[in-house]
Amino acid sequence: MIAFLWSWLATQAIEVAAVWLFTVGLGRPVWLDETPRVAIVVAVKGHREEFDEFLVRLFEQDYPAFRVIFAIESADDAALPAIEKFRLRAPERVAIVVAGQRGDEGQKTTNLRAAVATLTSDDTILVLADADIWPEPDWLSRLVAPLVAHEADVVSGFTWPIVKDDRLSSYVLAAIWASMATIPRSRYGELVTWGGSIATMQDTFRDLDIAEKWRGTLSDDLQLANVVVRARGRIQKPREILPRTAIKTGGFATVTGVTRRWFMLFRVYMPAVYWVTVGWTSFLALGWILSVLGTLTLHLHAAAALALALGLGVIRTLGRARLVKRLWGKSGSAENARYLRIDPLVSPLAVILSAVYGWSTVFMTRTTWAGITYEIRGPQKVRVLAREQDRHPSFAEADASPARREES
Repeated sequence: MIAFLWSWLATQAIEVAAVWLFTVGLGRPVWLDETPRVAIVVAVKGHREEFDEFLVRLFEQDYPAFRVIFAIESADDAALPAIEKFRLRAPERVAIVVAGQRGDEGQKTTNLRAAVATLTSDDTILVLADADIWPEPDWLSRLVAPLVAHEADVVSGFTWPIVKDDRLSSYVLAAIWASMATIPRSRYGELVTWGGSIATMQDTFRDLDIAEKWRGTLSDDLQLANVVVRARGRIQKPREILPRTAIKTGGFATVTGVTRRWFMLFRVYMPAVYWVTVGWTSFLALGWILSVLGTLTLHLHAAAALALALGLGVIRTLGRARLVKRLWGKSGSAENARYLRIDPLVSPLAVILSAVYGWSTVFMTRTTWAGITYEIRGPQKVRVLAREQDRHPSFAEADASPARREES
């Protein structure tokens, strides 16, 4: 056990170093030699307070030439009045597409495919965005920069969590997100894209026939990444593309539902990534469990390992605090203060739960997402089992009671 704990501590140290390395040079300005026209496609379902903030920030982008295509399921969607306010202000910049329903793919996929069918030849670059992110003014410029510099075929990023309630479950979910947000990124090639922020040339999108290869899928971003990688395309994920997303949970049932769905989608669309992630989180979780149990049974080596691991956790949190300050200044530090104070203590719980959730999805085939229950049997084999007609959350929403509706 001693050898295992020391190797576990070594991996913890590597993780801490990766977080600090992530912050080096973070926040450098972006420069564009050209600004081709961009079409931003946003799949929307329902209205939440985060959507209003998203709209304001979206139309405050410092990029000069863009329009936004909002794709909704039905003409009575609750998000429509908020969108209409911005369409009245700038009708040339806002388009609305009503996609309707399908029973053989994710509703978000249906909306996206309907929206991209309306692209024109003037829309040189296509950007996909989630409706609950809070993009900074240079968000669009940072997505476009590697494309116009011919450094990438697809550009993506990830999200940074902002806890908006004071629940332990929200802090745990934030710790899970934060650990993914600071995974080292390579400008020479990535395997995964995140649907909240994706950019590509429309010509690339058409050449790879992504709209057709989305047909029947539940995960638009992972399927897109698979298509690009198989075509030997280049995916780049600049560190500064880290828009914030507000987190509110209804308890640990929310964490369970959201995290199990993530793992299930990776198992279906990227099985190698899934098994590596499950193995890695299981190794880290076992280290925490053994060090705690060994400490409780008065084993000196286990107690020393636990103390060192907790100390490394504090150093990792300081790295996350540095990231927050570099990207969002004092206001960012203030809105993350409560989470950062508790992060060293909730991160071990987040790792253990992640391992449990990962293993629990080995045979999982059903999930409820944005009020719709799906059965998924393969990357393009999805079936709608049920819809909650009176519920209109956003696509990125963590369902309030997913544990009741998730089935394996």
